[in-house]
Amino acid sequence: MIRFIATDTQKFGSWEGASIDPKPLELYDPSGKKLYYQFSVYENNKTIGKIDVGANKTLGQPIQVIEFNPIPFNMIEVMEKSIETAKNNYPTGEIKSTKMVVYSYPKIGAMTVVKDKITGDEYRIFIDAYTLDVIPDKPIAETKPGVCSIYEQMSKSEIDENLIKWQKSNELTKSIEQAATNKGVNINLPVTEEDIKKLSDDTTIVGRSTSYYLDTTLYGQENDHYCAPACGQMIAEYYNVSHTQDFIYQKMGPGYEIGGGVYNNNQVNYYQPSTGLNKPHSTYVTVFTFDQAISEINNNRPYVSIASDHSRVCSGYLYDYPDRYLAIDDPLPEDYGHSYMEAFGSEDYRVYVRS
Repeated sequence: MIRFIATDTQKFGSWEGASIDPKPLELYDPSGKKLYYQFSVYENNKTIGKIDVGANKTLGQPIQVIEFNPIPFNMIEVMEKSIETAKNNYPTGEIKSTKMVVYSYPKIGAMTVVKDKITGDEYRIFIDAYTLDVIPDKPIAETKPGVCSIYEQMSKSEIDENLIKWQKSNELTKSIEQAATNKGVNINLPVTEEDIKKLSDDTTIVGRSTSYYLDTTLYGQENDHYCAPACGQMIAEYYNVSHTQDFIYQKMGPGYEIGGGVYNNNQVNYYQPSTGLNKPHSTYVTVFTFDQAISEINNNRPYVSIASDHSRVCSGYLYDYPDRYLAIDDPLPEDYGHSYMEAFGSEDYRVYVRS
């Protein structure tokens, strides 16, 4: 957090004077493995941010997600709903565990595992943290919600690359800690303006960081399947065009199921034509790099970043060597949305919006 504040005041300037709760919320993967330690960032007893630290080196750089002004949810209520649903669905079953999970990145909920006392079969019940909706325990689809394991998606080559990333980032963390100690900064206390002044000229902390952010407007999606139309609304607003999410949803069809989400590659049906956003060279891509994200943002073009079944808007980047982050405007939770930085590597597809 010290390095973020010292190197990127545009995003992290408001964190000056903040402190980190040393007791994190543990978030699990649907596979049952621990995924993130979610630390809360506090100022004057108010939560102003959250930092998700990877619970396993195979995830890559330790800092996975940095959230700003998070929308709260009632963890007890979510877990109780998960247990209640499990008991109702399997009245003769035995509750084995209930945990908070990232059931389909970046979506959070509760997972209850119940075991049938007669057959010995185990079942999983997923409840979304914000809507309290039951999420079907089946693989995600482009147009319907489901469950997706981050660990089970990783290939051997990705794991090997991530272990190298983790090692480089860990070495940087140690060097920052040493630099702070050398400057007389206590990293266990809230970061003060004086601390930042002491550290702002230290090349270990600020020497290799670049960032750029676009002035986008965050919109929450208006229902559970409007993430793509909400992204269209954000990008249209950036280009001073006002379109409703209903209008954008219709333009992105045909191809979606009624009451379901938009197919990923059909999003260009809104961006390309003159009857939509009139960006004819917009394109849907499945292979991409971090440098290409930098190019889009440096050319003042926000783009659609799709993770699993969920569309968000990428509106900036932070290259904090060796760590790489994308600035995400996420239309979830419904009617609110929230913004965060995520470690590069979580995207599955992109839609570039180009004239």
